[in-house]
Amino acid sequence: MADKKKHEIVEFEFRGEKFEVDKTAFGSLKVQTAINLGDKYPKAANEAMDLICCGHLVDYIDRVPDADGAAPDELGCSAEDWGAFTRAMGEAVAAKN
Repeated sequence: MADKKKHEIVEFEFRGEKFEVDKTAFGSLKVQTAINLGDKYPKAANEAMDLICCGHLVDYIDRVPDADGAAPDELGCSAEDWGAFTRAMGEAVAAKN
């Protein structure tokens, strides 16, 4: 059995809120493949994104503010705001290289 990797966690700020991203999971081929196959395997894609979000995917959906800094409603952030958040997450990971 393979040894577990030590995961590198990166903290970043997005629209005034602090978040963490698992840089090790973000760079994993297995995780990226699961996300890319999300249309066919949505459960695996959600699990992969939860790994990247350090187990806080649902919390993050409920916390990501809109462009004006307003908190999301009871349904969570919009797809547009989530897209901006994931781009910021990728930039945070790249900045730590």
